[in-house]
Amino acid sequence: MGSWIGHIAPGMFKTMSTNEYQFRLLFFCLYSGMIFILLAFWWHINNCARYIRSLVHEKNENTRQEKYKFQGSTTYPCYCLPGKFIRRLRTESIIKIFFISIHFTIEAHDGYSSQPRPHIGTANANHMAMLFGFFLGSCVEILVHYKVPLPKRINQVMGVLAFAIEGLMFLFHLHARGIVDIHIHQLLVVTIACSAISSIGECFDPNNFWFIVLRSFFVLTQGTWFIQAAYVLFPQTTNPSFVWNDSHESVSLLTMCYAYHLAGNAFLLIV
Repeated sequence: MGSWIGHIAPGMFKTMSTNEYQFRLLFFCLYSGMIFILLAFWWHINNCARYIRSLVHEKNENTRQEKYKFQGSTTYPCYCLPGKFIRRLRTESIIKIFFISIHFTIEAHDGYSSQPRPHIGTANANHMAMLFGFFLGSCVEILVHYKVPLPKRINQVMGVLAFAIEGLMFLFHLHARGIVDIHIHQLLVVTIACSAISSIGECFDPNNFWFIVLRSFFVLTQGTWFIQAAYVLFPQTTNPSFVWNDSHESVSLLTMCYAYHLAGNAFLLIV
């Protein structure tokens, strides 16, 4: 997590002063958290809209109106865009591919070294691997949208793969770190694992409303926890009351914070 800028723009600010560099780290950590939060709310709002529509359009015995069946999805079209053609595009998937491609480009550029042989640094390669599953899943979503013959429910399977890769990389991203740093990563891995479990549920029942709610909930928790981590690892103050140390009290307090993140995010989705 200390090199979280590597998830967006690693090494761009290595020539800056320590304080300015940490500020950039903080900024990009917050930015990453916001991406997860926006994605989670986008999924949840569209999922709830489809579910409510299925309830409103239930077949009435006194009419001939056909029942609208709820259908789950891993990606949603953006009906607010102008033009019928644009609205039919998998805008969400395209946006994900766009931003992940930028991430890959920055990682490759920053991590490339010609000595002793052409290669990309291990840290940069790890950061690229963390998001590769989401990149691949977004590509599959577009192929499925254009009816390329692929196995059924492959979108849901790719979701499991994406979270599994992300969780695996974070799990083994803890070597030689402080206790607080490790604990933040461990709680993040728990969140990613829960996201993967909800995606597994979608593989067996893709039209289950609650599995999609759970996926949205844990992705939202990833986002809010990234923001929490930004202020824990890069405190913007010298006040000892806001600087975390490697003590049991800090670990216990972080666990309590995580519990409140879960409760608060559940409240947000319910509202």
